[in-house]
Amino acid sequence: MRTRLLVSTLAFTALVAAPACGGDDPPGSLIVPFKIGANVDCSILGVTDVTVELYKYSASGAAGDVIDQEVVACEDGQAQFMGLTAGRYNVRVSGVDAEKVIVTDNFDNDPADIAEVTSGAENTADVVTMSPTPAKILVRWLLNGGFGMCSDVPVTNFRVSTYEKEGLNELLTYDFDCDPEEPAIMGYNAILDPDRQIAGDDLDRVYIDALDEKGTSLVTAPLEFVMEPPGHGRTVKLTAVVDCTGDPCTIGCADGKGADPMEPTLCLAD
Repeated sequence: MRTRLLVSTLAFTALVAAPACGGDDPPGSLIVPFKIGANVDCSILGVTDVTVELYKYSASGAAGDVIDQEVVACEDGQAQFMGLTAGRYNVRVSGVDAEKVIVTDNFDNDPADIAEVTSGAENTADVVTMSPTPAKILVRWLLNGGFGMCSDVPVTNFRVSTYEKEGLNELLTYDFDCDPEEPAIMGYNAILDPDRQIAGDDLDRVYIDALDEKGTSLVTAPLEFVMEPPGHGRTVKLTAVVDCTGDPCTIGCADGKGADPMEPTLCLAD
């Protein structure tokens, strides 16, 4: 009897000391609240749906593997995730309008937004603030009738200047190499705008100039594009036709894109 009691006592002690089944920590939940700017109403930017994505944590903020994703109505103001492994996550949030264009996001927030999940607990992240996405400017140039190469012309750079208020206020000026290293997008070259200076609700003028290696203009006057503000997140495609078979070089609109027959350097977007 005494031997049997000793065995039972040892078995009970081992059971109490043993970890939970499988040795895994229980998952946690996470609520990610979000807002636009200083809590601007969704209707102001026409945001309908918001996508909240959780990525494997990276100290640099660069997006890694997607761990989970939720799509909610913008008016909900938050997204909830269940069954998450304890740890830190990078959070990316974006809002689309009725045309499914991303008009607001947190992709350029510095520092990047991070959420932390504690095992077995209900967690709430800091509020993620989204800002309006800039207009995307895509530019291409056709040289010497569309058959020329950069080595055939004295142009080394194309300067693209964006403005609001009919040219009164500059938004962003960007220089392209004639032969850019960055890959083209549908045959166009994209302006990089990490600071979101090209406000889509204000942009109404774009100028394109052709420069030599000293930064001197090779044309009589830059090409001017006139437009109604395209809106947040919208894409504007521009084409400049440059001919340097004579002196000086000439710059003009693509076929069918002249805004005024009396103004050969006044153009419309593609």
